Amino acid sequence: MNKIYPTNLVRKLTGVTLNQLKYWVRINLVSPGRDGKFSFYSFKDIVKLRVLVSLRKEGLSLQKMREGIRNLTKMLPDEEPLSRLVIYTDGMDMIVVEKGKYFSAITRQQYFRFDTEQIRTEIIKLQKMNSLFPKVKDDLRNEKVILLPHS
Repeated sequence: MNKIYPTNLVRKLTGVTLNQLKYWVRINLVSPGRDGKFSFYSFKDIVKLRVLVSLRKEGLSLQKMREGIRNLTKMLPDEEPLSRLVIYTDGMDMIVVEKGKYFSAITRQQYFRFDTEQIRTEIIKLQKMNSLFPKVKDDLRNEKVILLPHS
């Protein structure tokens, strides 16, 4: 049996409430194995639940999570894409990183990573190497990474 973790352990590991878990099972967001009246979850189920709980805490709606998961399942070859992806949210979208590429699981929009900290470091390095470059005000101190839509 691949699904070996009982509900109480899964709840402790994921932070999911009993009501959330019951609802997510009812709408097939997660599908535990059953043995009589007891439910059992796989390791992939636990990973999926942790991702879902994190996305909800960051304000992403259940409707958008379901849409994003449905799109990921269609787009990616494996059965449980959430168990191997890095996913970010701003509360409005699911930004997925796969093999160094960024895209929205909800809109399927592709993004490219624009690292302003790296540019800042290069500017400072060039300024130190060549005194002909004027010193510029550091406007990038609070910006780290910007994701821009890819056409």
